[in-house]
Amino acid sequence: MNSAYHQVLHRAFRIAGASGELCRPVHLLGALAEGGGPISEALTPAGGDPLLQHPVSPMPDRGGGASYLVMQTQQAARHLASERGEAPAPEHLFLAVIDQDEPEAVASLTHAGLDLGALRSAALDILGAPADLPPIPMPELVPAGTMDRLPLPVGQLDPAAWAALCWRQERLPLRRLQRRSHYEALRHLESQASQRIATRRGLDDDQRYSLARHHLDRVERLAAHAKPDLVERRSLQPRFPIATMVSGPPHPWRRRRRQWLGFTVGWGTWFSNRRVGLRDRWFRVLTALDYRGAPQL
Repeated sequence: MNSAYHQVLHRAFRIAGASGELCRPVHLLGALAEGGGPISEALTPAGGDPLLQHPVSPMPDRGGGASYLVMQTQQAARHLASERGEAPAPEHLFLAVIDQDEPEAVASLTHAGLDLGALRSAALDILGAPADLPPIPMPELVPAGTMDRLPLPVGQLDPAAWAALCWRQERLPLRRLQRRSHYEALRHLESQASQRIATRRGLDDDQRYSLARHHLDRVERLAAHAKPDLVERRSLQPRFPIATMVSGPPHPWRRRRRQWLGFTVGWGTWFSNRRVGLRDRWFRVLTALDYRGAPQL
């Protein structure tokens, strides 16, 4: 890949990380505007002010995590470069952000007094593409309820599937929760039930993951109210780790050491998975009577 492409991504992730945010298309615009050259000139407002205001220093060494929208931008840029037989470069990202038409990025450009039509013409000219090139296709978004994409509202969920999950929420065997591991078993049981109901209903991934997110959030809320000493409430909003920058491949002796450790650690993981599986099956048997009369879908 073009080194300038990586530099733009690195800068965008650091801009996002400076404010503790996930990297979004607007951060890509900010990085492109600071990169110099014709793209930077096209993204410079008439007054010469920065397109995206952000803390200049100190910039973090680590970047913020990737949002689902910036992943879509990168995929569109790489696909465009592949179709043209080129290595991904900043000009591909520039056109991808413009054609993505993401509301926050569009608002940032409009607020800066930049004309979207003129920007697209500049992007095509920099790329060396025909002026009548249609908008590049955008890859499908990740399912609702995954990564940082919010789940569908409860009102948009499949009524029969959500009613079946509400039936389970009303009959949660909360009296069985005596330790933290019991609650983890309950979460696994309810997660599997949500997936099973979605499969029986033939629902798409947006519905499937949204049902699971809302159901498990309500299970957590009810369990935390009943057993506050065992359950710590978490937000429906996902938490994401800060992305790290990898400097290079490990030294050969470290690689061999990791392979040996991987073999020994693998046995511990296998036994741990077996223990969790047995615990979940035991909890399912223990609570079977609590779910008698479940709706048949």
